[in-house]
Amino acid sequence: MPTLELGPELRQRVAINLDACIECRSCAAACFFGHNELPIVHFARVGAAMLPAICRQCPDAPCVAVCSAGAMRKNGNGTAYRSIFRCRGCGSCARACPFGVLTTEMFDGEIAKCDLCIDQLDAGRAPRCVASCPAGALQFIEESEAAELGLVVLGSRTLGQHPIRRR
Repeated sequence: MPTLELGPELRQRVAINLDACIECRSCAAACFFGHNELPIVHFARVGAAMLPAICRQCPDAPCVAVCSAGAMRKNGNGTAYRSIFRCRGCGSCARACPFGVLTTEMFDGEIAKCDLCIDQLDAGRAPRCVASCPAGALQFIEESEAAELGLVVLGSRTLGQHPIRRR
């Protein structure tokens, strides 16, 4: 498996080739088992397709700003993540998310949050959802490169809980 070249600030995002996605949900399974059985990849119906939706990793993440428990944080390269032991499950992060990809559903008192598989990134590997996609529909690339290739960044407004409006 090739190693990733990550700079001091993470600019890569998970992008999807809508034509290649076969809706197998391998991405969700890899994420689920890689994050101690916490469902982090959610699916949204867009037209006839069910597509995965994950955190956009906003540069000025509102979820981090509103978290009164200090559970939502950013690491050294800018990846937003949730500290499991600090999360009280209040849901303020989910309400603050401008893309509607954090859910207020609680699992054992915790809000599920994509962290781009920090452990994988630290080891120079792509997030689990990308690595497990059998169709190659998911790619971990810079947003500008995704636009050039005609790919959609997961978690974008059209892939949130509703294709038109946020909630």
